[in-house]
Amino acid sequence: MAPLRRHLIRLSAALILIAVVAGLPAALVAAVGWPLPDHLPTADEITNALGSELSDGMILDLLAVSTWLLWIAATRAIVTEARAALLGRPVRAHLRPAGPLRAAASALISALTLGVVLSAASTASASPALASEQPFAATTAATANAAAPQAPTIIQVGNTRYTHVVKRGEYLSKIAAAWLGDADRWPEICALNKHRHFKTGGKLRDCNLIYPGWDLKLPADARPPATAKPAAPPAPQPRTPAAAPPAAATPPAAAPSHVPAPAAPTSPAQSAPASASPDRTHTAPAPQAPAARHDGLTLPDGSWIPWALAAAITAASAMVWLQRRRRYIPGTEDDLTELPTPVTNIGTQVRRNPDLPMPVDTIALATTVPPQQTPPAGGIGLTGDGAHSAARAALITALAAGSPEHPDARAEVIIDAATLANLIGADAVTLGPWPRLHIADNVDDALTIAESQLLHRSRILDEHAATDLDELRRTAPDEETLPPLLLLCEAPPPGARMRAKVTFSLGERLDLTALLLGEWAHGATIDVAADGRTTTTANTLDRPLPDPMAVMQPDTAVAVLTTLREAHTGQPTITPAQPPCPAIPATDETPEAQPQPLQVITSTADRTTGKARLRVLGAPHIEDPSRALRTGALELAVFLAVHPDGMATRDIGEQLEPDSRVNQADQLVHTNASNLRLSLARPGHAAKGAYVIKTAGRYRLDPANVDVDLWQLRDLLRAARPATADTRRRLLQQACDVYTGPLAADRDYEWITPYRETARRWATEAHLLLAEDLLTDDPQAASDLLDRAIKHDEYNEQLYRLAMRARHALGDPDGIRALLRALAKALTELDAEPSEETQVLAQQLRISLQRR
Repeated sequence: MAPLRRHLIRLSAALILIAVVAGLPAALVAAVGWPLPDHLPTADEITNALGSELSDGMILDLLAVSTWLLWIAATRAIVTEARAALLGRPVRAHLRPAGPLRAAASALISALTLGVVLSAASTASASPALASEQPFAATTAATANAAAPQAPTIIQVGNTRYTHVVKRGEYLSKIAAAWLGDADRWPEICALNKHRHFKTGGKLRDCNLIYPGWDLKLPADARPPATAKPAAPPAPQPRTPAAAPPAAATPPAAAPSHVPAPAAPTSPAQSAPASASPDRTHTAPAPQAPAARHDGLTLPDGSWIPWALAAAITAASAMVWLQRRRRYIPGTEDDLTELPTPVTNIGTQVRRNPDLPMPVDTIALATTVPPQQTPPAGGIGLTGDGAHSAARAALITALAAGSPEHPDARAEVIIDAATLANLIGADAVTLGPWPRLHIADNVDDALTIAESQLLHRSRILDEHAATDLDELRRTAPDEETLPPLLLLCEAPPPGARMRAKVTFSLGERLDLTALLLGEWAHGATIDVAADGRTTTTANTLDRPLPDPMAVMQPDTAVAVLTTLREAHTGQPTITPAQPPCPAIPATDETPEAQPQPLQVITSTADRTTGKARLRVLGAPHIEDPSRALRTGALELAVFLAVHPDGMATRDIGEQLEPDSRVNQADQLVHTNASNLRLSLARPGHAAKGAYVIKTAGRYRLDPANVDVDLWQLRDLLRAARPATADTRRRLLQQACDVYTGPLAADRDYEWITPYRETARRWATEAHLLLAEDLLTDDPQAASDLLDRAIKHDEYNEQLYRLAMRARHALGDPDGIRALLRALAKALTELDAEPSEETQVLAQQLRISLQRR
């Protein structure tokens, strides 16, 4: 900060303080006189004053008295904050809670001092009694003091972490002076860390308070002092119950996980830090599932994965939804099953990690796969308590790597059936065919597959005179993709060891890595602890293994493997543990047994009944809202639209406000419901409490007073299915007109994906049914309708197949060919091609036209 700017800020703060403390009372004395009366009023005077009408003079006197009281409170707050800043002592507990006057006073004192420590001896003078009353040790925005006498926290400069001891009386200005060489640079530290969710729990909401265990980020030019020591990466912690939050403890822990389902979420919100005492630090809350470390995620079962792998798993889950859109055919068995809970929780944490930005768009997310850190080529033995967990994680890391944009990174795995069953149990038989997973009958067969792959690669290298695959990729970029290979098996028996040694030696330049469960006498052996820490016990490696190695328990591994397989192959792997995705239920007013044909409201003149119009298809909004809609209220509106039967306050809070404590979440739900009700209200058309009603503790939208386009789509489609002739066509046309875009198209709510896909399927079914009705007598209208449907869902092959039939009815072979090309182009984003059924149909339709 420039010296002139600092002086201007201090001068402005001083002038404001003088104006408040001295200028305001002087103005009041000059304008209305001294506040004290010249005599005490008698009983008759008080009675006459209360019984008479308010005069202008009396109103002015009351305003003057209120202003004097406000001045007294402001002066008291300024004196309190100034005394605390001067002495370095905490503000006493009886002065809490801090209101706007205290906040303003703190800001003025902060601006006046600009982070300068007014009393270096304040640490020694702080009394234990005061420390026990309040874990605040300074009140200026320039300082930050932990509640404990001293405890470690983390200072992070770039990718390097250092241990820093937080002492009572600690200041951000002290940290800035020691690490940046300028105490006045404390606002830079504050700005870098403000509102961050720390891995050990909590969020920096106020630069007045830091906690041990937080990893404070510093500017890139920070230089550690001589006393700083590099910090070792923290070991993963198992899930333990969190302590109950005390009344004054702040801040609460953040980032609980949940899955998009209408039932209870997968984990409750985390508790706040435990209370502090003069001899104890604030401890971070125990992590609930999953917990974030600086370099990865610790899952509830003890699995630990790096952020890069977590991001790859999240990309695979997005790809699953695209694959399901591709294969959906109305009327067939519904495969809209819920993603496994571990996969959903991992995705939740990835999206909440501010250091790992992920695209909002589903297509971009599905193809955003960061590079994975893999073991070096050659043979490596794995021993120790974590050997099997590390092998499972290595299997998943290899299969999760790569994307359509980076095909050379899509590793393939060779594993024998016994080893696979040993790693993931009986679920191994449910995986089914998978081009990237080669399952051999035994270790000898696994070595045979590896040798055939190496022989093929060696021939290609010889043809291009390349020494290794990296050189081949540089000199012959159009050559076929030769991804890395991972061989997983038990350590070969004595009779096969020499064969394995030769194979692994050849594989060192051909991207073959062999991880062997057991000691490997002809190469390196690594001991893996249960938390992934590694120790080399025999020989060394040219390139070190990741330390810690990712470790994964069987249930989590099975959940991720089923997701990866569906993402890669487009074929579902249904297990009994996978429940169906949440559906959008029918309301009691429109039972499925007696569907009622609906008319779509198309003009403002039709809204004389006072129904509010909530639009959630496309960009969500309320048509002609009565007042501005809060962001949280808009999300609540969409949430209630997909839950027409309503949901309990607590369940809504757990879904929509997972970062808040239970009471805070409930209050936010009530506040947002009130705002939504006022925004929907049509004055004079409904009683108070309508539009958003609450019965038996459940909030829901009032169908008598709220018109929701999603409900129209549902009811129109339900009514059209059993209808005949013109009625069916009219209802389907209305349903197609209602669907203007994906559910909450411009919003990235964590819970919304299954509901969005359900609404998309309704729209796809409506377009297909209507196109089939139009195809015989109006093929041009059917073709135009399907072209619009393909814009809503560019991956669904059934739409393309019916559109080809419409082109055939129009005698348009070029149109058939163009549709096939458009489908092939769209599916390249999924690393897929049009199915054989689609290609055969296109060929047959073109041949049929040629024979006419």
